[in-house]
Amino acid sequence: MIRPSLLATLLGLALLSSCRSPSPAVTFHTLRSIALEEAKWAPAEKPLALEIMPVQLPELLQRSQIVVLEGQDSHRLAATHRWGNTLEKDMQRVLVENLSAILGSDAVVPYPLGDRVQAIYQISLDVQQCDGAPNGTLQFRATWMVTQPGGGKLLFLGRLNLQEPVHGGNIEDLVSAHSRVMNSLSQAIAKELQALNSRGT
Repeated sequence: MIRPSLLATLLGLALLSSCRSPSPAVTFHTLRSIALEEAKWAPAEKPLALEIMPVQLPELLQRSQIVVLEGQDSHRLAATHRWGNTLEKDMQRVLVENLSAILGSDAVVPYPLGDRVQAIYQISLDVQQCDGAPNGTLQFRATWMVTQPGGGKLLFLGRLNLQEPVHGGNIEDLVSAHSRVMNSLSQAIAKELQALNSRGT
């Protein structure tokens, strides 16, 4: 026979359990390859073979939660919004897909697959800043390099400083701004690669 005090305790625990709100669902996000969606695929006569190196990110962004800028110098982690992959991996993937589409080349691959396509250029990206907020602006600063495989001879050093408006008040709108920034970056890299290739560098 259950003692009254124990019965009261069990009933209380059951009542508390029934009153608890369910944990909010977590939404996972990925970047979109905008150039791939918009490009009218036209393979180049002499497609460039490229190897996209792992992307370097500030430690603040090396996490699964999406980072949201608050004020001028403060950040918070979105509690229920995360990257489906790591942000650095997603940026590398989008660079591969965007540059493939823009340059009309199937020989754009992520590291360490460059040898398989006999890559003539390696692309490295070092992101110094990539933060923003819904209904605000995504601040993006990065340095990118074009080098030769093997010896690593520097062929070009580029810098990009963008302020991309976030058109909406949701985390999805912030993620879309990330995708547009990556498209702008891909366009800039592709333009320089075409110039290098035309010069025979």
